[in-house]
Amino acid sequence: MPAPDPTSPERSPATETASISVVLPIYNEERALESTFELLIPFLEGLELPGEPSRRFEVICVNDGSTDRSGEILAGLAERHPSVQVFNLPKNMGKGAAVRTGMLAATGKFSVFMDADLSTPLEELPRVLGALESGYDVVLGNRRSPGSQVTRRQPKLREFLGRAFTVITRTFLVPGVQDFTCGFKGFTHDAAQTIFQRSTLNGWAFDAELVVIAHIQGLKLVQVPVLWRHEDDTKVRVLSAIASSLVDLMRILIARMQGRYR
Repeated sequence: MPAPDPTSPERSPATETASISVVLPIYNEERALESTFELLIPFLEGLELPGEPSRRFEVICVNDGSTDRSGEILAGLAERHPSVQVFNLPKNMGKGAAVRTGMLAATGKFSVFMDADLSTPLEELPRVLGALESGYDVVLGNRRSPGSQVTRRQPKLREFLGRAFTVITRTFLVPGVQDFTCGFKGFTHDAAQTIFQRSTLNGWAFDAELVVIAHIQGLKLVQVPVLWRHEDDTKVRVLSAIASSLVDLMRILIARMQGRYR
């Protein structure tokens, strides 16, 4: 049951099938991109895990209608790094649409999406990949579990609203999940296809929809503690995002009741 796709994203030439796919949703990230890739590419080149010492990788960047120089910078990065692919959405559609586009295009045995500002550092990636390697289908970064560390907290209002969102979502949709919105999640290839073909939300609540779909599909899910640092984000209007997220939670509840995630 593929999700409706109102876009026809332009993409750079495809790479061969990869072992690891890293998906980066990009919206007006010109200040972070160069420094992120200075860390990301060498890290992935040196990444080793037990049982597979040499891993090929791809980095899928989805430019979500950026109005700054992000598109230009991404084009340059793709020219310099053959492992980098770029999708350009025709307009800003939301993080959920950008992540969905990248995850459905990913060829990796394992796929991870993360924020372009690396608010969760790359050193946490082996923990997620290790959990997938051990047999889990979906791995959720968790900023609230024992062993996690938040080195710079969100503003108090945003943190309070985020926790309220989590409580509501856990109560009415998926019990036991402590952190729905951490932008650091990993999937096996089959799990990613199963989930993202059914996902529909583009806004802030899209993470919750992914977890609900995984739960309904009976996928094996685990939460892993991560190190996380809040980065200032002027692109998010907090109260508006919370209001739209509550509407989206109602949409998820209705979709679940109607059996649309099966």
